[in-house]
Amino acid sequence: MKSDQQLALDIKAELKWDSAVQADPISVLVHGGIVTLSGRVSSLAELWHVQCAVHRVYGVQSLDNQLVVSLPHQHVYQDVDLTRVAEAVLQWSSHVPPHGIELTVSMGWIHLTGEVAFDYQRRAATEALRSLAGVRGVTNQIRLTPRNLAGTVKKDIETALARQSRKMETAIVVEVIESDVVLTGTVNSWSEHDKALVSVWSTPGVSHVTDHIYVL
Repeated sequence: MKSDQQLALDIKAELKWDSAVQADPISVLVHGGIVTLSGRVSSLAELWHVQCAVHRVYGVQSLDNQLVVSLPHQHVYQDVDLTRVAEAVLQWSSHVPPHGIELTVSMGWIHLTGEVAFDYQRRAATEALRSLAGVRGVTNQIRLTPRNLAGTVKKDIETALARQSRKMETAIVVEVIESDVVLTGTVNSWSEHDKALVSVWSTPGVSHVTDHIYVL
């Protein structure tokens, strides 16, 4: 088990190594494996790269990201202009359904509402907007409308986890109540954690996931 001091050093080194991140304005504090980031980044895309970099470091148990997106002057746009561009981006995204999503912008922050059938469509909406210059953040409140009515959600999830690895199948306990899924257990890395969540959310019939998976 890494000490908090060593984990902080490793995270700082990972941030400096990642060419998509400007590490100098970022402060890293670690207590009991819990990482707190503070400071500023120049875009929402950079904020995403920072989170990914931290999760790549072994020993991180959770992340409290307090970073602020401070846009450079040339990337500050009127909400009406950002709305027009964001709507066009969603229309051109092949994984975002042409209907069912509503978008509003307030001070550079994009709010998404509506309904889609699958989680990958919901995630695709955020991913399509994350790299736009001028976006300070995205709040995704798009709801899922489950279509799996056969009552096989639990079995489908466990089968999907087993396809990834026998270890993951036995390490994660799946509980399903109608379309709500509760996950418990332990995994060795955030990579395993994220793969498990993708498998669960990709299962037809899932509308909500409670994540109690512990990363060692």
